[in-house]
Amino acid sequence: MKSLFERRLAVVTLLGLFTSVSLGAELEEVSVVGTRSPQPISLQAANVTLLGRDELEKVSAVHIQQSLNRVPGVSLQRGNGQESLPGIRSAVLTGAGACGSVLILEESIPVRGAGVCNVNELFDTHFEQAQRIEVVRGASTAFYGSNALTGSVNVILPSEGRDQVSLEAGANDYVRAKAAVSYNGGRVYVSLTDDGGYRDDSGYQQQKISWRHAATVGDWQLQAGATYTDLDQDTAGFIVGLDSFRDRTLARQNLDPEAFRKTRSLRAWLKASTELSNGAEASASVYVRDTDMDFRLHFLPGDPLEQNAQTGLGWQSALTFKPNDSLTWAIGFDGDITDSELQQTQDEPTPGSAFLLETIPTGVQYDYQVDARQVAVFTHADWSINEHWRLVAGARLERIEYDYDNLSLDGRTRDDGTECGFGGCRYSRPADRDDDFTHGSPKLELHYIANDSWKFSLGLADSFRAPQATELYRLQREQTVADLDIVEAISVELTARYQSDNLEFSASLYRLDIDNLIIRDSDFFNVDDQSTLSQGIEFSLEQRLNERWSWRAVGSFADHEYTSDLIIDGRNFNGNTVDTAPDFFGSVFLTWQANPKASVELEVQHVGPYFLDPSNDREYEGHTLLNARAGYALDNHWGFGLRVLNLADDRYAERADFTTFTDERYFPGEPRSIFAEARYRF
Repeated sequence: MKSLFERRLAVVTLLGLFTSVSLGAELEEVSVVGTRSPQPISLQAANVTLLGRDELEKVSAVHIQQSLNRVPGVSLQRGNGQESLPGIRSAVLTGAGACGSVLILEESIPVRGAGVCNVNELFDTHFEQAQRIEVVRGASTAFYGSNALTGSVNVILPSEGRDQVSLEAGANDYVRAKAAVSYNGGRVYVSLTDDGGYRDDSGYQQQKISWRHAATVGDWQLQAGATYTDLDQDTAGFIVGLDSFRDRTLARQNLDPEAFRKTRSLRAWLKASTELSNGAEASASVYVRDTDMDFRLHFLPGDPLEQNAQTGLGWQSALTFKPNDSLTWAIGFDGDITDSELQQTQDEPTPGSAFLLETIPTGVQYDYQVDARQVAVFTHADWSINEHWRLVAGARLERIEYDYDNLSLDGRTRDDGTECGFGGCRYSRPADRDDDFTHGSPKLELHYIANDSWKFSLGLADSFRAPQATELYRLQREQTVADLDIVEAISVELTARYQSDNLEFSASLYRLDIDNLIIRDSDFFNVDDQSTLSQGIEFSLEQRLNERWSWRAVGSFADHEYTSDLIIDGRNFNGNTVDTAPDFFGSVFLTWQANPKASVELEVQHVGPYFLDPSNDREYEGHTLLNARAGYALDNHWGFGLRVLNLADDRYAERADFTTFTDERYFPGEPRSIFAEARYRF
């Protein structure tokens, strides 16, 4: 592996340049996810949800799942520690296809490079201190390309605000300290967390520090920032056995006490915008990124060790014209250059059958480097035809290139070149190769503003993702070449929104066809050239009953099915329901605002049943949880919060799964947990 000094030199150098900028401007409380520049929420599509500062402070999420599950259409399953698996308008996904399908951003900048994402990369964002989290359900605009297949999550921290410190304590020796301090034009955020872990030999320590800065230099508006994260986690894996999560003793067990995850990430960026003489606006961002991670693959036979790292830089640019008050038109050019490396090794012989011992040998299983290059051009237009009709259209042409270099022996052998018995070794290393993918994706939205209360829209979009490096070069068994193509999603969406003084309502009816899908079956093998169809309706309803009482409900009814021939063990699962895809999930929130200083929220969260395998032979029955949160502001400086999660102390599974190696397995949910927080603002 490359030295940390070599990989981080560019990051530190650019960070040093950023800190020399002097100060100035404020950030407006608007959404930037659609166009990477401030835009009123009222102009965003209905598939955009904003979690604001007040709501995020009330949730005070230990895990980002606790915030994102308040968004309709988002099904995020929590693993152990800070791990998670995403699902936005789709089944909950695993493997490289999971992170390839949901684009994770901080300040509109991708957290990982295209083609070398990580399924858990949400823990690299500083969500604990976010002013807002912007979620796109379904296709985004032409400003974003690969990896925004079914949605995106954008974490925003402001460059200004009131200084504050907080201390939080809770179940399982959980302690978290946070601080946010402003200076003339900038702000520094620190979050320090120590979690003792609910299960045996588990827990984590995590440190995050972020810096935001805004300035005006001549005619240019500048924003600079950086985020550093460090996670040291002792991981508890699945427990096995049908309904084993119901047994409190089993639920606390850790069958993989040697499992761990250590990851560090550093990102820095500089954004600049200015108005040109002809009324146009030019904007550009440049960023650098560095990440390295070591973790035990406890979910694979033999518990191999993976070590991966990536260093990258990129840019985003746009030239925006406004020829009249009704038309805004933008063109842009984006790019990302990422150098990555991955090594998978195993020290101890694989336990179990003679077949596993022979086909999964010790030593180097994978060792490769991938240089990824991503370039894109796009155009985006927003035309207010008249007071009732508005048209938003765009298109993006993107090319991704991979230069793969195998640093170990080619083929399906041990690392010394000898053959494995039983037909060959499990892991197969392809020879050096280059791959490239080019895709054009159009977008179209037609909005109708009926009156001050009702708004409707119709959206048609193409979204996509390139195959990830681990799908192309981490082969198994008789595979020598992974002949994969762009994964493409065609979506149609009809939305309605209503707003009055005391009531807000939105609903989205959608259809999502995904082709060339790469899925992971119950034997952990990638199966490509698959298709799925997702159809559903998402809703959000909020009503203020009087000065003290209000309620809100969010939910998603959906059907996800395989629409191509998926043959496993001689059975064709075409037409079956996609596994880990509940047909309903959602929450109801009841809030009592006792006075301007005190409030109480009761949350009822429900996850419906879902199948555990493509055959639909095994099922998790779902669960319903009750959570309570209370907040009290003693004065202008002191505030207190109390949260009781799983108030009824139900036994449930955060994730239910099935493999042919283990049968049913689960990440057990935590029992009743109490967290208390004290905040001081100054």
